[in-house]
Amino acid sequence: MRTTKIKLFQLFVLSLIVITGCKKDNIIGGDDQQDEVKLNYELKYSEQQLKNWKETGSPFLESEQKNASNTKIEKHIPSQGGVFEPIPVGTKAYGPNPYQNRYWSMVRLKLAIPITSTPNSQLKSRVVQAINEIQANTNVRFYNSINDPVTDPTWGFTYPNVHIHVASDAKKGSSFVGLQGGEQYIYLPLAATKEFIMRALVNAAGMYNEQQRNDRDTYVNINTANVDAVNRFQFDKITSNFYSMGSFDFNSITLAGSTEFSFNGQNSITKKDNSVITPNTSLSTLDRGFLNYFYLPYIARTDIYRELATTVYDSNNNILTAQQRADLEYYINNGASNPGTSGRSPVVPW
Repeated sequence: MRTTKIKLFQLFVLSLIVITGCKKDNIIGGDDQQDEVKLNYELKYSEQQLKNWKETGSPFLESEQKNASNTKIEKHIPSQGGVFEPIPVGTKAYGPNPYQNRYWSMVRLKLAIPITSTPNSQLKSRVVQAINEIQANTNVRFYNSINDPVTDPTWGFTYPNVHIHVASDAKKGSSFVGLQGGEQYIYLPLAATKEFIMRALVNAAGMYNEQQRNDRDTYVNINTANVDAVNRFQFDKITSNFYSMGSFDFNSITLAGSTEFSFNGQNSITKKDNSVITPNTSLSTLDRGFLNYFYLPYIARTDIYRELATTVYDSNNNILTAQQRADLEYYINNGASNPGTSGRSPVVPW
């Protein structure tokens, strides 16, 4: 009887060893898999913008106002996007000078992700989650322009659209900063997380990456010796023609993690005490404040009335009261009354 109990105990211990070994192998395998799909996100600039940056300290020249007040596009895309009051000295995050009109009324998206496989379907689902999270916490609104023509049938200009495609590189994604004019692209690897996608979307909405701030050297160390040479510009500072206020935001979703763009696994960016920076997974208070200042939550319409969503944030991330919202809608429409829901554009599901 005692021998049987000993054997049973030995079998039990052996089973624990086997189970523990399997769990350990799974964890190691998971880490290896995570390393295998480690992603880099590139903020894209044209060759001319990189040249401008080198020569002037900004990708966007002063002459590139793109002020729509004297063009046909003004009737469709207001020249100051959501800004509805005189712009004070600074906002709460970091982006192009607002007078360059790099901000949208509504960010027009075309999701060119063919649902041909489970990974494609999962990526599209994460894109929709990212869109919903940004819209729930900010005034930014995304318009599904997948069914719209490339050019305006009346005026003939090319609609500004952001096409979201699956990246050809499984480990790298990219986006441009702000409204470029005409067609522009976001490329997403199939393994892109919701947070990765949110970062691409807020860049497209007009936010620079936090490590590009002109005052960043007070807060972080940039170790260029560890940075892939072709991506060192991702850590170059924007020193002119920018718009910022407040201290460096370690919680910004746009801030690079410590090993991003590293070619040797060593840190490319750290805090001043050399501690590592972990990529953020949600919009910071300052991220939201920036977007809420430059955007209003427009409802897409086929007429020229500017209708606001029920929830409108101010630049301090407070929700306007019903009366404040009504007063604002009255103001931006020069006192015109709301013509009703019949003028709304049909909502096209993502």
